[in-house]
Amino acid sequence: MAHTLGTSGKNESSWKKMKWLMLLFVVILASAVASDSASALMTQSGINDSRISTDDTDKDKDKDKDKDKDKKDKKNKKKSKSEDDGEGEEEQKEDKKKEKSPKKDKKEKTSPDDGNRSPSVSLSVDAIEAVNATIETDPVPNGGDAADDPAIWVNKADPDKSTIIGTDKQGGLAVYDLGGKQIQYLSDGQMDNVDLRDGFKLGEGSVALVTAGNRADNSIAIYKVNPETRMLENVAARKITHNVKVYGSCMYRSAKTDQLYYFATSKSGEVEQWQLFDNGSGKVDAKKVRNFKVGQVVEGCVVDDELGYFYVSEEPVGIWKYGAEPETGDSRTQVAKVGDGHLVADVEGLAIAYGKDGTGYLIASSQGNHSFVVFRREGNNEYVKKFRVAASDKVDGAEETDGIDVTMTPLGTAFPQGVFVVQDGFNDRGNQNFKLVPFEAIFKP
Repeated sequence: MAHTLGTSGKNESSWKKMKWLMLLFVVILASAVASDSASALMTQSGINDSRISTDDTDKDKDKDKDKDKDKKDKKNKKKSKSEDDGEGEEEQKEDKKKEKSPKKDKKEKTSPDDGNRSPSVSLSVDAIEAVNATIETDPVPNGGDAADDPAIWVNKADPDKSTIIGTDKQGGLAVYDLGGKQIQYLSDGQMDNVDLRDGFKLGEGSVALVTAGNRADNSIAIYKVNPETRMLENVAARKITHNVKVYGSCMYRSAKTDQLYYFATSKSGEVEQWQLFDNGSGKVDAKKVRNFKVGQVVEGCVVDDELGYFYVSEEPVGIWKYGAEPETGDSRTQVAKVGDGHLVADVEGLAIAYGKDGTGYLIASSQGNHSFVVFRREGNNEYVKKFRVAASDKVDGAEETDGIDVTMTPLGTAFPQGVFVVQDGFNDRGNQNFKLVPFEAIFKP
């Protein structure tokens, strides 16, 4: 019995030890599982943190890119503005050359304050005969819409030294040689159109008389050409003021009376005719002898001295033909009208090329499609052709032309059969200027 009881005590003690060991194992196992779970969670959390960190970095990079883009945009805007203000000239020239290419049908226009860029008028230029200028004048001193109308002075003693007189309606008159170089500038006011007639008796001699309408004070500016210096000299006897607000002008010498006249046109559509005369002391005075109403805005005009006709452009309507003598009144004939397949508004400058025996040409600036329309001078002014002044490798073309002038008189080696001069509304080398086209380029010999 004693042996049996001793064994039972030992067994019970061993069982208790086993229970504690099992409990310790469970605790250790549970701790291990908990540790693995925590590690997994930490690992997952680390991955997520890494992703968040990467996302934030990417966003920061995107912001940096945006900032860089903004800086570039601002820089480009500044550069663009700088170019608009006159910097980046070479790039602008290339753009303008492309815009003025004969292959282009559309051109971009801006207001005069935006510079002299090519105009935005849709037209098919390929259908219009193209000629090229060989010379262009220096730009006029003033920017914007400034250059307006040319007049050709023929130096009979030395045709090579003939000149082009051009208006700057923002400042005065310029005189150019046949190479285009400015040799004189008179800051005498806002000159619109200019014209001249040779052989005016003044004092004890005869002079080439030049007139222009001065918009600054609404007066008639009067000069003579000094044949030695080729410069203009003021010979107005007084300030002669128009009775209309002057917009354009031209001159006429009567084949009947040898009297010299000055015509003034206006935005109101009214025309005035003034007689010019020597006041007895070597100065030129004037008196109004006629006025009549054409219609809407009129500017460009020209007078056929030999045949006695006054031609005037009613800008949105067409070309009218009146008698040039003061007593002929307001009877008229329409030479051509806008929308006839030839003229596109505005109708601007007019010029006459004098041929033999009353023949020759009446040329008009069809500003709306940057072309020039030619009519016969004689008879009923039959339509002849139209052409445009296109860009060459040497001289750019002419667009939105206001005033024009022409002569068939040989002017030396540069223009052996005469010259056609046009104002260029969009010069590619600065302010507006004038282009010189050999006459034989328009009418092949």
